[in-house]
Amino acid sequence: MERSTPIDITILHLPTVDSTNAYAKLHQKELADGTLVVADSQSAGRGRLGRRWVSPPGKNFYGTLLLKRLEHPFDGTMVISLAALAVLRELAPELPVWLKWPNDLYVGAGKLAGVLSEAVAIVSGPPAVITGMGVNLNLAEEELAAIDRPASSVLAAVGREINPLFFASELAKRIKSYYIMGIYCRSALFASWRTANRIIGAEVELDLSSGEPVRGHAAGIAEDGALLVRSAAGTVEAYYCGDVTVSRESVRKIAETLTGGRK
Repeated sequence: MERSTPIDITILHLPTVDSTNAYAKLHQKELADGTLVVADSQSAGRGRLGRRWVSPPGKNFYGTLLLKRLEHPFDGTMVISLAALAVLRELAPELPVWLKWPNDLYVGAGKLAGVLSEAVAIVSGPPAVITGMGVNLNLAEEELAAIDRPASSVLAAVGREINPLFFASELAKRIKSYYIMGIYCRSALFASWRTANRIIGAEVELDLSSGEPVRGHAAGIAEDGALLVRSAAGTVEAYYCGDVTVSRESVRKIAETLTGGRK
């Protein structure tokens, strides 16, 4: 009987780096499967669509996960998103954090964390996945105000500080179980991720960066990760990318669901 290779998540801590994603991509050959590259600060952190990710030293979590037993970036997104959601709910139970398609964690209408996942070629063997994540842990209100898009942090939302390296250690523990799930039972991983996406049922506007925005209700998420949007006419279309804005009323309902209606 063939024996499977054990899965370990190890942390590589760097004081500073241009970008943890760039570092993982450059060193993917010598880094072990399951390496979580963590930096105290980034000089060139990036989010989706080439946007700059604000990365002041010692304030937040900046890390990239190397997954050599997955081939699809979307799978890496599910693994790290679910792991981060679990850690945040454990360390700050009062934080009303939720997943928003395709790869963000939100508190109210403010972005708390973002994920950037991509496949990288390996000379011998299938491609690997590198999945970067930035989580706003200890940014103050005035620091958040300087960001060009609505943002939140654990500190600003609930007044709780979380040490970034402690967050990384707890994240590594959670990643392991979701990574194993992704390898051996992807359907269970996807079901967990889809359930955690509170966007389903919300009124949304989808900016496709070309043409008019798409407006409607998020009817669901397909097995391949596409967002299903139902228009006012009742037709349902699948979308694989785009910036999603959730209506103020839907955000209010999500918050009420997560907090049990308490203010």
